[in-house]
Amino acid sequence: MKKISFMLFIGLIPVIVFSQKITKVWESDSLFLKPESALYDPSRKIIYISNINGEYLAKDGNGFISKIKTNGEIELLKWVDGLDNPQGMGLYKNKLYVADINRVVQINTSTAKIEKIYKVDSANFFNDITSDTNGDIYISDCFDNKIYKISNGKIKVWLESDFLSKPNGLLCTKDDVLVLNMKNQTAFAINKLTKKSREFFNGIDNLDGIVSDGANGYIVSGAWQGQLFHIDWQGNKKLIIDLGKEQIITADIEYIVNENLLIVPTLNKTVIGYKLMKFSIEKNK
Repeated sequence: MKKISFMLFIGLIPVIVFSQKITKVWESDSLFLKPESALYDPSRKIIYISNINGEYLAKDGNGFISKIKTNGEIELLKWVDGLDNPQGMGLYKNKLYVADINRVVQINTSTAKIEKIYKVDSANFFNDITSDTNGDIYISDCFDNKIYKISNGKIKVWLESDFLSKPNGLLCTKDDVLVLNMKNQTAFAINKLTKKSREFFNGIDNLDGIVSDGANGYIVSGAWQGQLFHIDWQGNKKLIIDLGKEQIITADIEYIVNENLLIVPTLNKTVIGYKLMKFSIEKNK
């Protein structure tokens, strides 16, 4: 009762509160090869998984994209292959964008064909991708402290700033691009139009993935220590899953709001699904 009363008191903004009941509901077969990122395609009810399958940053052509169902069943292990070091992914309509070292690979999800490659010779390590509702694609260059943008079929540097410190996870909101810095444990919100920035939260090591909780909060991963946090709309953080004792890495996560299902690639051989029990205090009408 105390928790509910508190949430009602703080205001009329929709809020998601996760209870302590977080259940592991499945773990995939051990067929993946360094699964790094997960992305849900609601139109096909399929989850894409990027597999590095080799040494980090090796241009070896071993990387591939898998498709799995929401129950953890592998539908197709090597749906698209021939990539080098596939990491984060973004989706706009039937185009899947994959970060692949110094290039972004555009895949047609209907045909599984690579339609276009956006290559940047000077890029060091494209890490994560997020898509906007208007089709703009944002990409973090983790080792060069830059954010790139694909718009109107061209890729250019969108932001280069001192506050970027190994930028990894990205997420578009209505007005901002949220950026997770791995090096200084800090996340920033950057206005898409003005590029003005503000600190959102800090204090999490190895920041990697960020996803919406379906309301005004987020779930983020601290990859190498195997931690997952809920971040509320004010930037307050709460540890919800800690897999450190099991030595499980929590890489670039995905959250399927309608199913309360959190997808966790482990950078090993499996992908794990968790049900997050929650209740919400919605804005008064």
